[in-house]
Amino acid sequence: MNRPEDEFDEELMRELRRVDAPEGFAARVMERSAVVPTHDDKTVMNGPPRVAKVLAFPKPRAWMGSAIAAVLVLGCFVAERVHVERQKAELAQQQFETAMRVTDHALDQTRVQLERAGLRFGN
Repeated sequence: MNRPEDEFDEELMRELRRVDAPEGFAARVMERSAVVPTHDDKTVMNGPPRVAKVLAFPKPRAWMGSAIAAVLVLGCFVAERVHVERQKAELAQQQFETAMRVTDHALDQTRVQLERAGLRFGN
């Protein structure tokens, strides 16, 4: 019994079998590659067309503006995050200082009450 994978493999092998090129195919390709392309209003092409690059970057002027804008947006985002974190740190510092003042006041009051009760510490 044939599994679906076997049927797929067999169909794939049939479709990918070697096929000879039509008569005169190589000559037509060579003839077309020998034609010198014409020029348009912006560029003049000398000789056959160049092979396309895999990673072709556009002209620097085309993408530099986008890159600068992206860096500025990123800088604004980072600056905003730094500002928020600094505000949080300042708030935490203020809360700590308030807690220390409250604790010092409570300890002073406790010390006064203990002295009234007849207990003396440190002096």
